[in-house]
Amino acid sequence: MQENSTIETELGYFQRYSLIEKLVRRFAKITGWEIEENTDIFNSKNPRIHLLITMAEAAIEEVENEINVYEEEIES
Repeated sequence: MQENSTIETELGYFQRYSLIEKLVRRFAKITGWEIEENTDIFNSKNPRIHLLITMAEAAIEEVENEINVYEEEIES
């Protein structure tokens, strides 16, 4: 690690993809809706799934931002 560098915590592509899918399915259950196991959520034309994907992406971004703020506080 270089001195005075900010560590950006970011999920890798496949980690993010997998987490989005898990969160979408979880959010669907919370709202009383179950997505069939074989549904490809990323290619779905269902507007509800698109909304859940947007929510999952927002949740992941918020967590990454909080982790980065915490890491910056530790470094200072």
